[in-house]
Amino acid sequence: MIYGKFGEIGELFFEIDLIAADGDVLPVDVLVDTGFTTGYLAIDTQDAQSLGWPVIVRDRTMRTAQGEDTFTIYEGKILLDGIEYTIPVHVGAGIPEPLLGLQWLTNMRLVVDSPQGMLTLG
Repeated sequence: MIYGKFGEIGELFFEIDLIAADGDVLPVDVLVDTGFTTGYLAIDTQDAQSLGWPVIVRDRTMRTAQGEDTFTIYEGKILLDGIEYTIPVHVGAGIPEPLLGLQWLTNMRLVVDSPQGMLTLG
């Protein structure tokens, strides 16, 4: 189980580790995006390219909160709760911060207790 933190306006953040193709491990804070129901992780193009992850699919059109957008799907590696996962990562231009998608909730439990200040995923 990992512990998260609440943002200034109640956003849900967790720290995960991105594993670059060369094995470097980079900790990042990810925002839980309740509207990102079809994926595990979304990051900016520049970040994905710097990690050296391989491309799986190019030019996949998807609906976002801002309308339709085009993404490239990379094969990414991350560490979450001490477990290494290989996942499809949605990559696009202008993603301001890494987004954690709701696909994680198919096999992990998210607990949000704002009054107690407790946020867990595991």
